[in-house]
Amino acid sequence: MEHEWVIQLAGQSVNLNTLIMVWLGMAVVLSAAWLSTRNLSVVPGKLQVVGEGFYDICRGITMATAGKRGDGFLYFVGSLFLFIMTANLMGQLPLRLFHIPAGELKAATADINTTSALAICTVLMYFGYGLFKKGPRYFKHYISPDPWYIGLFFLPMNILEDVTRPGSLLVRLYFNILVGEILSGIALGVTPYVLPSFVIFLELFVAVVQAYIFAILSSVYISLLSEDHH
Repeated sequence: MEHEWVIQLAGQSVNLNTLIMVWLGMAVVLSAAWLSTRNLSVVPGKLQVVGEGFYDICRGITMATAGKRGDGFLYFVGSLFLFIMTANLMGQLPLRLFHIPAGELKAATADINTTSALAICTVLMYFGYGLFKKGPRYFKHYISPDPWYIGLFFLPMNILEDVTRPGSLLVRLYFNILVGEILSGIALGVTPYVLPSFVIFLELFVAVVQAYIFAILSSVYISLLSEDHH
């Protein structure tokens, strides 16, 4: 913990390194959304073109996994993708050169608390959206396949599947970003010019891919658990 800037707030330990990066990431996403949508026109300007490009990517994720039903949770999956991509990329920017009282600024997604919160948001969404679409019938998928006496045999495994889904999301994102941050730090220490450039370029690619994977898996889970025949 000596490498983190931790304060006590209402009896709880708060990691300010991560908190600063989370709020910066949200500010970047909200600012970009506002700038790209404030003067919408039939003949789009450059910012509107960029905004529409990201909208097409996000809608492509939900369309690929749920078809037109994906429009019902497009706002959630799109927000996840944009925030995670921004947070991942910010870890590769030279923010760590700014001096703070303890530790250094790093990607918010290199903190397991952040990835856990994002995974919990996905869980709440697929439970909430599933209940909204199917009502109490949502819980029927725990006793499947039919007939019911065979489905009852699979009940523990179906529950376990729901429990492990968020775990796979948070662990995959956390370790990929954390390892990237460590490799970048080692490269900076070994050779300050050529090697860091190569590693950081590679990590920029990983940052986008990991955001895409998190978003598309979340979309798959929400789609599966809200299908009428599931």
